[in-house]
Amino acid sequence: MRAFTPSTRGFTLIEILVVVLVVSILMGVVASSFSGSDREQTLRGYSERLALRIEFARDKALQSNREWGVFIDEEGIRFAEFDEINALWSPRSDKPFNADPYDRNVEFSVSVEDLPGTLQAPEDPDDDIPNIVLFSSGETTPFEITLTPIEWETRPWLLTSDGFTRTSATRGDET
Repeated sequence: MRAFTPSTRGFTLIEILVVVLVVSILMGVVASSFSGSDREQTLRGYSERLALRIEFARDKALQSNREWGVFIDEEGIRFAEFDEINALWSPRSDKPFNADPYDRNVEFSVSVEDLPGTLQAPEDPDDDIPNIVLFSSGETTPFEITLTPIEWETRPWLLTSDGFTRTSATRGDET
């Protein structure tokens, strides 16, 4: 009969615990490094979707032969269609034009080029004139929208159009 002899092959419990500890520390470091990029990716996605929504509204204005407007304020981004009969901006509530409040961690600023014959956003917020007008001819008010995160330091996103070209979403200069 064979006698039991201890085998030297295999791992001890201490070796296995050390490996598990090292792997868990590495996973914690990697997971925490992704949290910042998650915010950046969310902001990038929102900026690109907003540029597409503006272009979609521009297409709708061209197809319907009616002016559309983009309102940007502390409530978020709103789209409206101009009702010529009542001389009012009628809000659009259908998707993708429904009001889109973004996380309050982002600040919007709008700069509209001052051209003769174009509507300018009023100083008084009670006046009902949009920040950006999308004309039925396919043109827009030349604009630049800056999206700047409040809670973390990063470069802002810029949505721009010269009035003729498509709205583009690009990264701004260093802050």
